[in-house]
Amino acid sequence: MAYMRGLPHLHGWKWYKWAREFFESTNRQNFLCAANQISKSSTQIRKCIHWATAKDLWPELWNHQPTQFWYLYPSQEVVNIEFELKWKQFLPKDEYKSHAVYGWKEIKDRGDIKGIRFNSGVFVFFRTYTKDTQHLQTGTVDAIFCDEELPEEHYDELIMRLSATDGYFHMVFTATLGQEIWRLTMEPGKGEEEKFPQAAKWTVSLYECKNYEDGTLTHWTEEKIAQVRARCKSHAAVLRRVYGRFVVEKGRKFPTFDATKHVKPRHPLPGNWLVFAGVDPGSGGQKGHPAAICFVAVRPDFRAGRVFLGWRGDGITTTTGDVVEKFMEMKNAHSLAPIAQSYDWASKDFLEIASRMGESFAPANKSHEKGEEVLNTLFKFEMLAIYEDAELSKLASELSTLRAETPKNHAKDDFIDALRYALMAVPWDFSALTIPEAQREALPEKELTPEELEIKERKARFEQEENQKVEDEFDEWNHAYGSG
Repeated sequence: MAYMRGLPHLHGWKWYKWAREFFESTNRQNFLCAANQISKSSTQIRKCIHWATAKDLWPELWNHQPTQFWYLYPSQEVVNIEFELKWKQFLPKDEYKSHAVYGWKEIKDRGDIKGIRFNSGVFVFFRTYTKDTQHLQTGTVDAIFCDEELPEEHYDELIMRLSATDGYFHMVFTATLGQEIWRLTMEPGKGEEEKFPQAAKWTVSLYECKNYEDGTLTHWTEEKIAQVRARCKSHAAVLRRVYGRFVVEKGRKFPTFDATKHVKPRHPLPGNWLVFAGVDPGSGGQKGHPAAICFVAVRPDFRAGRVFLGWRGDGITTTTGDVVEKFMEMKNAHSLAPIAQSYDWASKDFLEIASRMGESFAPANKSHEKGEEVLNTLFKFEMLAIYEDAELSKLASELSTLRAETPKNHAKDDFIDALRYALMAVPWDFSALTIPEAQREALPEKELTPEELEIKERKARFEQEENQKVEDEFDEWNHAYGSG
């Protein structure tokens, strides 16, 4: 029949059982975490086209005529490729290409595909994750579709686009970024609070794709699935790419951080705990790295700490003065008196502006190697925890997802930097840790003064020279102190 050929998004392919469920879901939020190459993206594209052209569904879905959908991809390059290889095979064709409802036209700009205009009156605009959040701040949208794992910082702004229309949110993905918000959405641990519990959710493995919903066999045979398993480099990759599970693979910069253990419910801190603060002023501008501020409370014996207050300026333009004002606002609102306030001294005018505003700061110890070592040690021995709150969840997400091989200029670690600056000013006491001697060697060493460092080096040299006479040692020490 002509309509079956002309409407491939409805009639061109058979359905998996889970795909049909996703396609027909009218839940306000829909999350599909699945293995690779099982048609999860194709299923979502088919649904997007269907909702844009199925006028009979509109009264039930919105009670008004929808006008704008957003479909998000990781980059414009991916948009162009996906449109050519996937969208065109599902979009109405033949006589339906110019149909009064199903007809459509591409929207292009300088060769890039930017959207689709359907004759039904619905526009589908393509957006990308590579854009800053402020680029997602305009528009009233009836439905949003995300292909692959959405960066957490974009979520709140996207949901706001749906508020006026009481619209719908969809995301299909394989968990490659391992962000904490989506782990808690798909696979929260025992005792953890599930994110978006009212949403419709699917976790789909390759084994659920061996048959279509009518019982006929697919190309996913046991032998082919075994080949996919054999190509996976680790058990975690098998769980993610074969079983569709939410798994964070090795290679994290902070492997000792575990949100299930280190993010704790907020509770009052003892009044005698000491407060340390760290500030990363950011690089400014809409496309720069956001500024971040972190406050840490430390027990007087320096054996335990809590990250209890923080802020990351996502999607906003800040000057150095703005960051200082935000710091003062947070400090005054909580009546804090930090004993050390550290800042990124790469910001040339921060210290001067802060001083003029009555704030005293010291240059932070910016050693990445040392700071990362301290952070991993604190989390490993559960000396540091982060309070559970909306803003600090951004810090937990950075710690959970930052990978060791990510170049610094591409790393999402602004909150981590502010935390490192605060922690490096703390004289942590690691001596009380009850651990095997072999592991104790990996603990960060206490920072020594120049005098202490010289004495340590001399002592080591003398211990190695077993045959040196005691008189020679006395002579060298006397000379060092000017009495020889």
